[in-house]
Amino acid sequence: MEPVDVVGFEGLWSPAAPDPDEVRVVPLPASRQQEAVDLVCERLPHTTRGEAGWHFDAPEVFDGLASVEAVDRHGGMLGVGFTGHPRFAPDGRAFQRVVVAREHEGRGIGRALRQALLERLPDATTDLVTGTFDDEPRSLEVAAHWGFGVEEHAIESQLDLADLPTPAAPPGVTLHDVPDLVFDDAEAVERMLLTSQTNPEAEQGWVFDLARLRALVSDNETPVCVVARVDGAPAAITFGGVSGATLMIAYSGVAPDHRGRGLMTLVKQRAHLSARAVGATVSRTANEEHNRGIRRINEALGYVVHSGVYRMSQKLAG
Repeated sequence: MEPVDVVGFEGLWSPAAPDPDEVRVVPLPASRQQEAVDLVCERLPHTTRGEAGWHFDAPEVFDGLASVEAVDRHGGMLGVGFTGHPRFAPDGRAFQRVVVAREHEGRGIGRALRQALLERLPDATTDLVTGTFDDEPRSLEVAAHWGFGVEEHAIESQLDLADLPTPAAPPGVTLHDVPDLVFDDAEAVERMLLTSQTNPEAEQGWVFDLARLRALVSDNETPVCVVARVDGAPAAITFGGVSGATLMIAYSGVAPDHRGRGLMTLVKQRAHLSARAVGATVSRTANEEHNRGIRRINEALGYVVHSGVYRMSQKLAG
């Protein structure tokens, strides 16, 4: 599985709340969204602007979306926070992101932002999810102090789409572009999709049917989906979306009875070509550290590791 990451806590922990005469947490107005994206990208250099502003560009993907900012007495932005329930996520799970400008860390600003987000959680939230880059040990400590535990270590990698091979399917194997996820044999495709999910994320509740895959792509993205069929039967799938010049691969899987035949390589090769045809110049993906099968395939395809993320969760009391 290759789910989209939400990287959240960055900064230093402070035991004290900030002086309310010096720092206020208020709703983030639409007019300051791009300034918030600037702050996130400056603090998190591994993050693209598309990732940092995804919830602004694609609010239809979320329920209960809320954004706040911490400002000083002059209105200067010190940090930002976001929460919401992604419609592709398991019921009850909301993401929480808190980012404080580096020069303002250690003042309790992150703590104030987190408290404001807790007061704005989507209805029926039972669990929070977040993440921190693996080269941010202090941020990991902050998240742990606030009650988050590591679920997995995801390795993020990317591929330049400039020079791509044409997939060579063996006899009996056909490749199909189905970006709208509409199939004449939808039940068979969904069975294949569900049985393919033997990955660590599925054990954590992140299970995708066709409806949840559709919910991953916003109105501003171009969906990319390739299905491999063996003698007409669905056997493998890769799915993602192109935003700007980037293909974000959200999920790839092969039915257990069709593994070991190179189908994952074929569907990804075809997806790369399809994404390039609609303007993508790079493909990005993330895989659990110990999922050696998909990581080995990605490496053979030319993907290069560029960062790692600790995906974290917290069960809320009551």
